[in-house]
Amino acid sequence: MKKFIGITQRLIEHIQYSEIREALALDWGTFFCEKISEDFLPLALSSKIDFKDYIPYLSGVILSGGNDLNSLNPNKLSLFRDAYEKNILKLCLQNHIPVLGVCRGAQMIAEFFCAKITPIMQHTTPHLISFQSQNYKVNSYHNYGISGLCEDFEVLGIAIDGSIEAFKHKNKPIYGIMWHLEREENLSIPSQKMWKMFIENFKEKKCVF
Repeated sequence: MKKFIGITQRLIEHIQYSEIREALALDWGTFFCEKISEDFLPLALSSKIDFKDYIPYLSGVILSGGNDLNSLNPNKLSLFRDAYEKNILKLCLQNHIPVLGVCRGAQMIAEFFCAKITPIMQHTTPHLISFQSQNYKVNSYHNYGISGLCEDFEVLGIAIDGSIEAFKHKNKPIYGIMWHLEREENLSIPSQKMWKMFIENFKEKKCVF
């Protein structure tokens, strides 16, 4: 039985068509099709549909990357997306649904739990991180970093400048990474381990097949 993983989407204002669009990079399709077990299917979450309607079908949720948090770069689309994803986090915690935050998604989790996010230099190109005492190179596309987490979290990966690259909640199935595992040509060891932690918390859900 396939397990559905909900993914939040980037919001884009299309000037020519005067409309707001939700978008998900093709990398995610490749990720699910070629890089992980075929047991999982992505389900793009529409911010116009009550997340409660998705809950019975979801084994997990990915808060995807794209754009900055409204607190870091204020604009109406980020404000709307932030509110939507904070509600998702709240409901996932209430319903014990595992969450993986990727880049912006990791920042969203960090901010939700009152962590410190600050401007950061040289994080728009691949760089080394220390992950569980081993060094790995990961991709990087962000201008803000997580410089502190509350005591409920365990830091798993850290960059040379001390910014937090990977973390997990100590008691909840909540995980975050600052690199994009969906953009890796081959899944790195840190990505493989973080993905394994995430899916190990999955429980059987309804399936439409």
